[in-house]
Amino acid sequence: MPRTAENPESTSGRPSGRPLDENVDTAILEAAWRLLLEDGYSRLSIARVAEAAKVGRPAIYRRYKDKSDLVAAVIADKTARVQPVDTGTARGDLIAHLDFARRRFTVQLAGTLLVEQRKHPELIEQFREGMLVPRRDSIAAALDRGKERGEVREELDTLHAVNALMGSFLYYSLSVGSPPTGWAERVVDTLWPGFSA
Repeated sequence: MPRTAENPESTSGRPSGRPLDENVDTAILEAAWRLLLEDGYSRLSIARVAEAAKVGRPAIYRRYKDKSDLVAAVIADKTARVQPVDTGTARGDLIAHLDFARRRFTVQLAGTLLVEQRKHPELIEQFREGMLVPRRDSIAAALDRGKERGEVREELDTLHAVNALMGSFLYYSLSVGSPPTGWAERVVDTLWPGFSA
């Protein structure tokens, strides 16, 4: 039976046959990301993504078995686009990471996934493993490079340092709103005396 929007088949892999259009892939993922940030997971639907991406629902169901599968793909896509950070100095790396969070990360996304945690625990886990853990590990690697160069003190607890850095972003975002330009430098300069060798 051919797949229709009303009869989607499970897609644990891309179907054989003609390759799927990468432009359509991108349009679907970007539309889903935008709607997820604007409206949250509960209001997100395949129909609304199809309308925003200007594609038919069957085009989405050929790629994703359901809404949670699509959101998982969105998270994976955003993770894949994160470029490695290595400015040459630990301080520069920390500023770059924190400024990236200021410009690109939204607390609303974490909030909407936490709300859905009881019904869809896989989503928050995908968010942690797909977005938070890679970023945490990248910042930790920056601090370790700083230790090797003698910029960061050897005894610094890397995990606590990462939590202090990124925790400042979360608290500011929740209590004040989106951090302004220059905020990342001010945070790093405040914390740097405790990090530096």
